[in-house]
Amino acid sequence: MMSWRMTMVLGSIGNIERILGKFRELIDTDDSISPELRSALHTTLDGHLLSERERLLKIVGEQ
Repeated sequence: MMSWRMTMVLGSIGNIERILGKFRELIDTDDSISPELRSALHTTLDGHLLSERERLLKIVGEQ
């Protein structure tokens, strides 16, 4: 059985993924954004998602 902390962390990660998914939709549907900038924005979002996952999982691991 999962601890309540891990359940909360996984829920938080899911929320973050949904929020970033909405940003991705905005980026992909805005024709005024150049392909190069679009790629850079997606790379930035990926980096933030990975770092936030690591941070949240580290917090649970320390407790």
